[in-house]
Parts: sequence; structure tokens; C-alpha cells
Amino acid sequence: MSTNFPFKHLSEEVQFGYSTEASAHLNIELFSPSDLLKWEQRQTEHRKEEFLMSRSALAEALQPLPLSGVYYTGNQPKHEAGHISLSHTKGGAIAAYSATVEVGIDIESVRPQISRIAQKFIRSDEEKYLATLGTTHAQQLLWGLKESLFKLFGSGNVDFKKHLHITSLSTEGNGNYWSGTAWIYAINELHQQPIQCFVQGYFDGSHYYCLATHRKAIIPFNTHNLQLREWTLSDAHWIFSLNQDPEVVKYTGDSGFSSEAKALELIQTYPNYQRDGYGRWMVTDRASTTPLGWCGLKKNPWGVDLGFRFFREHWGKGIATRAARAALALGETFEADPIIGRTLSSNTASCKVLEKVGMVHYDTLLFEDFAQSYNLLENNSMQWADEQVLLYKFPD
Repeated sequence: MSTNFPFKHLSEEVQFGYSTEASAHLNIELFSPSDLLKWEQRQTEHRKEEFLMSRSALAEALQPLPLSGVYYTGNQPKHEAGHISLSHTKGGAIAAYSATVEVGIDIESVRPQISRIAQKFIRSDEEKYLATLGTTHAQQLLWGLKESLFKLFGSGNVDFKKHLHITSLSTEGNGNYWSGTAWIYAINELHQQPIQCFVQGYFDGSHYYCLATHRKAIIPFNTHNLQLREWTLSDAHWIFSLNQDPEVVKYTGDSGFSSEAKALELIQTYPNYQRDGYGRWMVTDRASTTPLGWCGLKKNPWGVDLGFRFFREHWGKGIATRAARAALALGETFEADPIIGRTLSSNTASCKVLEKVGMVHYDTLLFEDFAQSYNLLENNSMQWADEQVLLYKFPD
């Protein structure tokens, strides 16, 4: 059956099919000419059975789309309706389909000897996962996730250690599910720049299932003399500098970055674009492309937060208001809801921006209640002990 098992995130955008045998309803006459040729080229009954099993999984993932839409670019399978990926191991096959994001899927049986080749695909900064996740899980996961990244990329000349980089990976649920971020540094005809991906992994006791997805960057959004775009790796200097000004971060609770490398790490591990489709966007001067600050939306369990932060020399020029309106317009395309604005009671400038974009003050929290709910650092709680937290939303 077509299912969102076993991955939690992007469940509305990616469909899966899983099969342990060829479906009785699968007829090779349903294949595309390309797949029919590949099936005929299988030399043994075992290889043909594997092929049929993987196409059974794909048929489930594609429902109600037809298998006849499959074609190939090199060895990478594609479908005329969107993106697909296939993987099989002994006794099982899994397939993924998405109309909106590129996908790479991998299924791996437990490989007791994987430690023998770990040094060939694990980067030095990925070795931390051996401690945080456990050596066995980490090695299996990193291998499976990089296999899924390789399948998403779709062409050869990819070094698993040099070109595939897992930049964050954390445990969720009962300890058998993981998600994080990754970068593919190789380039090909389709991807001319390094791309960020969102990765997920799941272990059912006998198999590791790994998924990599990539969402194309939003087209830069122009408004008046401003442009909003996604953060890039080259923005580390600007984000570092922005957070060095104590007046800029005064009401945020941030302590700034200790180095540009830490700002770069934030960009490398930022999951929002790939996971949610939106996030904080860099705001630049449209003519010079000089970054002025950032503005955008952040998905939280309690709602979607509208936030903004600008270099001090650009305060008082209406830039935050114009950028916030543009960010809200972008949010509508992703159906981001409910959108909430939060600010401290003494931050009158932010209050005015939220009111100018049409939001109204609807609730007030004592700061200590807010700090307890959102696990803010103790020193920030002491600094703002006399503050109130003002909550804004759009009128019903």
C-alpha cells in the first residue's frame, strides 16, 4: 500500500510504497518502454523478481499515477509527473515519489562489517555522531543517508566522503528515528551549485530506511527596493556581523557568534527551507545586493513566528515593515498558519512593525511564564525579569 511510513517529516509531499514480493496485480504490460527493456535485460529469475518487487513498490508510491510514465536520465529513474527513487535489499524494496521535491531513497539490511569501510565515507566532523547516536547506528545511518543523497543527485563522480556532508542529525521519537540536514558539494548539469538537503532515517530492528529530499530555492522575491532570498553559504560573514551588535540582539536572547565559522555552521544546519519550504530570508538592497538584515517565518509547535533583524544603520527607514509584508506574502503561498508575532514590552520598534503589517495585540505573558514555556537561558530570564511578552496575531 502507498504510505508515509516510515518518515515523519514532509508526509504531505512524499509518498512511499513498500513491497516484500512482486504484486499479483503487476503486469509487465504496464511498464514504460524503458522499464520493459530493463526487465528483459535481467539475465536470471532472481534478478527479474527483484525488478518486479521494486516496481511493485513504485506502483504503490505512484498511485494513482501509471508506471508507464517512468523514463531514465542515464541510470537515474524519473517519472513524467515528478521525482521518484527506488531501493531494494534482500527480501524488500521501497520506493518514493514526490511532485514537489527531489527524492533519494535507500533501504539497507544491518551490515555487521560496515566499520571496516567507515573511514572511506565518514568525514572527520561526522565522527561526533558515533558518540551521540552510538557507533553502530551512526555508521549504518551515515552510509544509508549518503546512499540516498547519491541517488537524489543522480549522476556519478561523487565521492561519499568529499562531496556528501551530513551537517546535523538528531534523534526523535523512541530512538529509532533520526532527521537532519546535509549538503551535496558535487555539481552536475542539473545542480550547478552545492545544494542543501533534508535527511531522515528509520530503523525497524532489521532494516535501515533512509530518505534525502531537496527543495529548489525560492525565486528571490522583489518588493520596492528590497529583495528577499534564502541564506547561502556566502552569507556567513553578514550573519556573523549582524549578531555582533549588542543593540541588534538586545531583545532576542542571542549572544552572537564566536566566529564566522559558527555563523556558517548555522547556515549549513538550518533545516527550515528544506523541511518546511520557508524560513528566515536574507533581505538585500535590490540594486547593490548588499545584505541589510533578515526577515521571515519560522515554524514552531505553537504557530509560525514572524521575525526580523536588521543592521542598526538601516533602522527607522521602513525596511522592516516592507520586508515583513513581503515575508507574509511568501508565507501565504505555503499556507503558513497561524502566524504569530512576539516581542518584549519595551521593544516598541518591533511592536510598531507588527501593528503596521496588520497584526493586533491579543495576549500578554509574564516573562517568567514565557521563559519556563520556551526554555530560555537563566541569564536572559534574569535580565528581562520585569518585562512582559506581547503576542500579536491577525484579526479573525
